[in-house]
Amino acid sequence: MPTPKRGKQYTRYGTKHFTFETDQGFETKLMKSGAVRALVVTKTGEMAGNMIKAAPRGPHVTTDAYSIKKNIHPYVEQVGDEWVGYVVIEETDRARHAMLQERGYKDPAGVRHAGRRYLRSVLESERVE
Repeated sequence: MPTPKRGKQYTRYGTKHFTFETDQGFETKLMKSGAVRALVVTKTGEMAGNMIKAAPRGPHVTTDAYSIKKNIHPYVEQVGDEWVGYVVIEETDRARHAMLQERGYKDPAGVRHAGRRYLRSVLESERVE
């Protein structure tokens, strides 16, 4: 059994002919730059906008405070040396029905309602292959 390495461990990934180490050289400076942050902000905002467009409208007559469309928000933060974008759904715990609409549910009478899969369809359309 080999002995574990000492010291700081670097993140490495790549293919047979190329290895990318995030803790060395210009790559780290690039990932911390404002240009990368602006790109992550733009793409996260676009994805959140597409999710809002795809989200079902609720029968909210008096208020929209708990509708699914009003509870989808993009956030960007720095995690380690990289910028990461998040799309948060339902910050308000009283609006918990977005995932029920996504996956489907059984009502109190026991009738199964199929999911709409609107979040999944947006994520699949944004996927890079």
